[in-house]
Amino acid sequence: FGLIPAQPLQISSPLYPNQSVQTSLPCHTNGPVQKMEPLTNLQVAIKNDVGVFYFATIVPLNMYFDESGQMDKRDFLQMWKEIPEQNEVQFAINNVKGLSADDICTKLQQNNVFTVARRNVEGQELLYHSIKYTNQIYVLSELKMQETSQPLTVSFFFSFSSIKYIYI
Repeated sequence: FGLIPAQPLQISSPLYPNQSVQTSLPCHTNGPVQKMEPLTNLQVAIKNDVGVFYFATIVPLNMYFDESGQMDKRDFLQMWKEIPEQNEVQFAINNVKGLSADDICTKLQQNNVFTVARRNVEGQELLYHSIKYTNQIYVLSELKMQETSQPLTVSFFFSFSSIKYIYI
């Protein structure tokens, strides 16, 4: 995803042995892109007066969801029709908190997953969402909720088959 620091890491005072400090580092996604395994793996190097420390961490996937991911229904349907069947991944997930469809849509929108449409078909609530990554790749989803049962079924549809492997 080309994640790079937007500015140098700033620690305002010396950091002594056995001491910790909290800081935040703003980042951009316009750096060089490298294929990682897993795809959201981030390799980090921190240089100080003792040497260079290397480590790796997994960046949560929703950190790459763009704020401009809301699609209109017409564009959503057009993209939906163009996505081949092999670019679909489906999961069953438990709704352990018993969230309503409205609660789910609100939570998803807080993480840049946008509701495009909702339908109720024979006691089953169908929610359609769009996700846009910072690299301009879209992922579409369909979430099925039965009114009487706990498990939800979520299907993801990918415009590029290579991105589906981060969901498996």
